[in-house]
Order: sequence, then C-alpha cells, then structure tokens
Amino acid sequence: MKEKDLTIICTKGHGPGGQHKNKVETCVVITHIPTGIQEMCQDTRSKARNLKLAKDRLSKKIQKYQNDQINKAKNETRKELIKNQKVVRTYNYNRNEVYDNRSKSKHDLKKFLAGEVDFPI
Repeated sequence: MKEKDLTIICTKGHGPGGQHKNKVETCVVITHIPTGIQEMCQDTRSKARNLKLAKDRLSKKIQKYQNDQINKAKNETRKELIKNQKVVRTYNYNRNEVYDNRSKSKHDLKKFLAGEVDFPI
C-alpha cells in the first residue's frame, strides 16, 4: 500500500463526546484509490493513533480483497477447465468393457487392466 494511492481526510468525530469532539478533528477517513476501499476510525482522541489504526485496518481489507480476487480468478479458471474437459475413456465394470471416446472402440476391461490391450493415443 503506497501513500500516493491513499486519500486521507480528517474530520470532526461523530456521536456523543462533548466539547472535545466538536472542536478537534480526530476522525480519520482513508480511501484506497485503486480499489475504492474506505476505512474510517474515530476510536481514540488522538488523530495520529486513529490514522495508524485506520491504515492497519485498511491494509487488512486490501489484502483480503486481493486474496478474494486471486481465488475468484482461480475458481473461474478451474470451472473453465472442467467445463471444457473431454472424457477420454469410459469404464463399464458391469459389462466388463472399456470404451475409448477418441477412437470409438470397445475392448475387454480385464485385458485392458492387465495391459494386453493398448489404445492409440
């Protein structure tokens, strides 16, 4: 996470808190420009601590987002491979036969498993 990719805005805190919240800008809102992920922190009364907390939380969100994107791409690739996969052989144990889908030929399953029959590649 690079500093040039961040937009940092400091505002006054929201919610109850009295005079201190109304006068001092301690609320920090950080936006990661490339992903659009945003994090806000107003947990403490210190702007520096809130900034550090917000950056830590934002980096975790960005890491999770990147991991999700990688997993999504892997899953899509896996689905494409499975969808386009062609069955080479069909084994039918009840009829004791093996069918080669490429050469459209049937052979005895026991002979094939014993290595006596070889299909063309």
